[in-house]
Amino acid sequence: MASINLLLLLFIISFFQISHLFGRIHVEAQSSNFERDTLLSFKQNVGDPQNSLSNWTKITPHCTWSGVSCFDNDSTSTGQVHLLNLANLGLTGFLPVELCNLTSLQILDLSMNSFHGPILGSISNCRNLEMILLQVNKFTGSIPRELGYMSELQVLDFSANNLTGIIPKEFGNLSSLIYIAMARNQLYGQIPKEFGRMQNLQKIQLFDNELTGEIPDSIFNISSLAFISFAKNNLSGTLPKNIGLSVPKLTSLYLASNSLEGEVPKSLSNISSLQFLELFNNKFRGHIPPYFGNMKKLTSLKLGMNAFSSNSKLNSKFLNSLKNCTQLQVLWINNNNLSGEFSSSFVNLSSSLQDVCIAQNLFTGTFPLGIDSFLNLISLSMEHNRFTGKLPNSLSALTKLQSIELFANMFSGEIPDVFSNMKQLYSLKLDRNRFSGRIPRSIADSKTLNRVFLSTNRLNGSIPREIFLSSGLVYLNLSQNDLRGPLPSEVGNLKQLTNMDISNNQLSGNLSSSLGGCVGLQKLSLARNKFTGPIPKSIVNLASLEELDLSSNYLTSQIPEELASLQLLQKLNLSFNHLEGKIPITGVFKSLGSESLRGNNKLCSANKETASKLGVSQCIATKTNKNVLVIILFPISISILLIIVTGCLVWILIYRKRKKNEGEKVIFPSIEGLPSLETSSRGKKRNMSESNQKCQECVALVLRIGLLCSVPLAKDRLTMREALAKLLEIKKTLF
Repeated sequence: MASINLLLLLFIISFFQISHLFGRIHVEAQSSNFERDTLLSFKQNVGDPQNSLSNWTKITPHCTWSGVSCFDNDSTSTGQVHLLNLANLGLTGFLPVELCNLTSLQILDLSMNSFHGPILGSISNCRNLEMILLQVNKFTGSIPRELGYMSELQVLDFSANNLTGIIPKEFGNLSSLIYIAMARNQLYGQIPKEFGRMQNLQKIQLFDNELTGEIPDSIFNISSLAFISFAKNNLSGTLPKNIGLSVPKLTSLYLASNSLEGEVPKSLSNISSLQFLELFNNKFRGHIPPYFGNMKKLTSLKLGMNAFSSNSKLNSKFLNSLKNCTQLQVLWINNNNLSGEFSSSFVNLSSSLQDVCIAQNLFTGTFPLGIDSFLNLISLSMEHNRFTGKLPNSLSALTKLQSIELFANMFSGEIPDVFSNMKQLYSLKLDRNRFSGRIPRSIADSKTLNRVFLSTNRLNGSIPREIFLSSGLVYLNLSQNDLRGPLPSEVGNLKQLTNMDISNNQLSGNLSSSLGGCVGLQKLSLARNKFTGPIPKSIVNLASLEELDLSSNYLTSQIPEELASLQLLQKLNLSFNHLEGKIPITGVFKSLGSESLRGNNKLCSANKETASKLGVSQCIATKTNKNVLVIILFPISISILLIIVTGCLVWILIYRKRKKNEGEKVIFPSIEGLPSLETSSRGKKRNMSESNQKCQECVALVLRIGLLCSVPLAKDRLTMREALAKLLEIKKTLF
């Protein structure tokens, strides 16, 4: 009996286990189908122009679909989706709210697509979401405050959208949040002080918005913070005095391009972990603190575009303090009010330096000594200071240099020939100094050369042809020097050149037709030189040309009609040359003023009003071919008529000379086209009378034809053909 009871008990237990198992399988099957249907509904509601979701079909398990991950990511999975990664698939449409039906979803990544419309507060119903990545889309509207109650949220990125409005203070409730990014939107208002309650926050990015007000002190009480970027906003006020006391893990602080003011708090130097400090483009004042050297891990220090001041002694202190920053690569102290000598302590800075910018200050003295020790230097900017003296030959050691900007100083002497080893040189700006001598040929040794500015110096000699073999050159300015000789014909090699200014020199010779090879030119100035000859017609190839200045040269011949065909040409100056002939009337010439053509006394315009407007004479009307023919043939016809009249007169004179022989037979000379006359004393009287009458009629008719050939109006004037026909008719009638 006991055994029967035991067997019965085991049967009941097994029955319940099997029932539970089948029930569980049924529930899981229902759940799996539900998650699959949710995803298919999502697919139906979004645009998929790239067909990225093509394998989302009913015949395949949804856990194997593109971008879908389940907890047991295989064919036997229960189908609970925990990750949806659909980044950068070109998807469009609104943010689907049905995704919250995926109850186990933890990570949602829809970044780098084209989703638009508002971010709905109903997304907060996805209670288990830990990461929401919606950056680089086209979402609009405000940020829903309901997101502040998603207690599991750790990562939130709404960057690079079109969001507006304020940042909800409810975000302070997100105690699990590690990373928040809402950069590159149009958010305004203040940074909520409630952010200080997010004690697990490590990284915050709010740059490139329209935020205002002061930075809350509470932000700098979050001891876990490693990265802060509030750059490119409208933040104001001073930095919190305790800024460096409670953020021991901070490695990056980006506060550039705001309206922050006051002095830099000394407590900032306590952040020994800081690597990137950017305070440029604010309103900080006072002396540059000498305690930056305490931040020994500094890699980038950007303090430019503020109102810091100094003198030679303070410069030395500041630079000496940076000796401890052995990893320093970037130093910007440009656009301040720093004065005095730029200390020789500069040579003691980190040999890792790559980018040095001390421009737009009041520094004096010579070029910094020991520059050749910075073998990793890529960019050197010292422009707009008061440096004097020569450039050292030791510059040749800086083989990695890509940019040298020393313009607007008082450097003098010859430009050293140190560029042969600078194979990566991209930009050379030495303009507005007092350099003399020739342009070094080694400038062109860099195949990456993009821009050369040597204007407003005292350079002489010819332009090295090698410069025009730098096919990547885009900007060339050699103006306001004493350069001589012709413009090298190699100029046509510069296909990418957009701006060339070699005005205000002593260059001479004809302009090379190879100029037409600079097909990318937008601005060209050759003014105030001694160029001669015609303007090359090849200039028609410069289809991108917007400005052309050839004024104050010795150019001759006519203005090429081809200039009028340059559709983008807006500014043209041809004044003070020796150009002549008719001015074109189309293209840029329609809007040209007199100042653009003055000083060319032989130019003219066919239109009287245009001539008056441009200050030139009116062209003499050009004759048509028919009129030219009349001008040529009219004197010929008159000459023929005179010959005929003269012939008639000569005939009469000969006759009168022989009239004394009255009784003799008289034979008059035969004139071609006139009949011979035989007379005797008996017939003398009759023939004399008849001949005189015919001669008088001939002269009268010929003179009449002459008058008809010379009437003023063309429509009444006899043509040459008609005149000859009438003369033949006279001959036939009278003789």
